[in-house]
Amino acid sequence: MGTTTVVAVRIENGIVTRTASAFNLQGQYGDNVISRITHSGSPEGLAQLQKAAAKTIDSLFEQWPDNADIQVLGLAGNTTMTCLLWGIDCTSIGVSPFTPPLRVFPIKTASELGISALPPNTPVYAMPSISAYVGGDLTAGLYETELQPGEALVDIGTNCEIILRTATGELVCTAAAAGPAFEGAGIACGRRAVPGAIDHIQPNWKYTTIGNQSPNGLCGSAMLDFLAVGNQEGWLSSFGRLEKDELADRIRDIDGVTAAEIAPNVTLSEKDLEQLLKAKAAVFAGIQSLLESQHMSFNDLQKLHLAGGFAKYMDLKSAVAIGMLPDVPFKIVGNTSLAGASRLAAAPSMIDEFIRLSDLPREIPLNDIPSFEDNYIDALMLP
Repeated sequence: MGTTTVVAVRIENGIVTRTASAFNLQGQYGDNVISRITHSGSPEGLAQLQKAAAKTIDSLFEQWPDNADIQVLGLAGNTTMTCLLWGIDCTSIGVSPFTPPLRVFPIKTASELGISALPPNTPVYAMPSISAYVGGDLTAGLYETELQPGEALVDIGTNCEIILRTATGELVCTAAAAGPAFEGAGIACGRRAVPGAIDHIQPNWKYTTIGNQSPNGLCGSAMLDFLAVGNQEGWLSSFGRLEKDELADRIRDIDGVTAAEIAPNVTLSEKDLEQLLKAKAAVFAGIQSLLESQHMSFNDLQKLHLAGGFAKYMDLKSAVAIGMLPDVPFKIVGNTSLAGASRLAAAPSMIDEFIRLSDLPREIPLNDIPSFEDNYIDALMLP
């Protein structure tokens, strides 16, 4: 359960038989964790967010023909999303010293959480969280990746969460607020990875769409490509502004905002590009600053394990070219949050091992790292 998108799989005899995805309906109350924490500050707001989370989960199962035989639901998400589904006041996460109300969540039933698409007594297990801003999704990733010294796990989403295993074997972690842009939210023509979404863009303005259908928007991998290709071809300045002379036949004015038309009725505006640059800067500066806090540099990084749905489909060369990721060895590990939730559903007794793992990393907030602000400002530019 992500801040922006929620994904489910059905497991039968160890095999994935169905999948579903949807935008998190909590988005109507804010597109990021902080805005939702703020909204949850009143009993009415907390109830609205809890109901929206349950309704989002129902919308996933409603995409499947029959759920009467589902026996267990496993869930992994960031600490705030899990607290809100559980109906727990999480305002302490939003104020110093940023303490989660709890990291290990009690077992609930579907009916207790207001999930109506499942049998009422279906037990619901949640992955334990590591800290206020490094959640159960990273506990799952830690299990799936088995990080070695000099390796890091980066889960790219609305929150970019990072776990690093140092040369001495210690685990340290942090989180950077990347925002929902690369997940399609807050971008005028942004889409999830659905049929018709443009997924890749080439220098000659050719593009591909998911399912080879008519273009209806842009998913994150295409936005990443646009930044990389635009920087390479001179369509963009280093500040992410559209170069009108280079794009004369592509420039459009949309409600007073300059935009580039990529396909009929599919555009990226300078306002959109600003959000994308902020997102990519947060990812790069987060990794760089966590390394620096341990007196390490990119040269000390043996491997980056990249998690999340966006990481699975993006062009790594584009991510490096725009200064979103360092040029180091990568391993795409997929949606480790979903993998962990699946393991928890299939074997609920694993909860003890997940609790043990969640106690291992030491959190280092980015605002405690002196170099973060400068690193972030530098990373806003296109190289």
